[in-house]
Amino acid sequence: MPMIRNPYASDEPRVSVVIPTVPSNDHAGVVAALRNQTATEFEVLVVEDASLDICEARNAGIEAASADVVALTDDDCLPPPDWVAVIENALDGETVCVEGSVSGGRTYDGTGLYVGCNLAFDREVALDAGGFRSEYAGWRDDTEFGWRMESYGSCRYDPAMVMSHPDRPRANIDSDIEARLKREYPTRYEERIVPETRLGRVNDWLWRRGFWNAVDRVRDVGGVR
Repeated sequence: MPMIRNPYASDEPRVSVVIPTVPSNDHAGVVAALRNQTATEFEVLVVEDASLDICEARNAGIEAASADVVALTDDDCLPPPDWVAVIENALDGETVCVEGSVSGGRTYDGTGLYVGCNLAFDREVALDAGGFRSEYAGWRDDTEFGWRMESYGSCRYDPAMVMSHPDRPRANIDSDIEARLKREYPTRYEERIVPETRLGRVNDWLWRRGFWNAVDRVRDVGGVR
């Protein structure tokens, strides 16, 4: 059985927050932030098992969840106090998956890539869809999951659903997985991922190496925005 801890619980949770991690990673910050939420009717499931890849850990959390809505975040993130409250109202009968923005070491503003540190979805639909695929573990697993969820209902971006990711992501580009995603979803890949111009490719290269994050820090220090 996977090692799952439940550091926050309620009698009738409306949202199950799943955090995949391993024992060597510190997740005290994200748990503390979740204990400080304005919402109260939710639960937190920390899947702390080094024998599982990230997809298996997320799937174990989804299966163990008590609520109809599952929200994902990472062990190095800091959700704002209203994060769960926003998610409680984000899904309806038509919407099966909602993505939000990310700021900090990773920046994202909702372009249909479904960043896994700020993602919410219908639990039953996710199970019907097969959950997360281990073939994508460590790179694009969240994107592939979101693209598959689009076949089951409406998936949308909610600007009110925000997440702070203080540190740069630990994931590294995997060229084999990238090629698999392009092969399995050629249209979405061309539309949402591939920078079509030379300038776009340069910008993407700089972003992946932290250049634009460094520029933002300089602007913050100088008061330029």
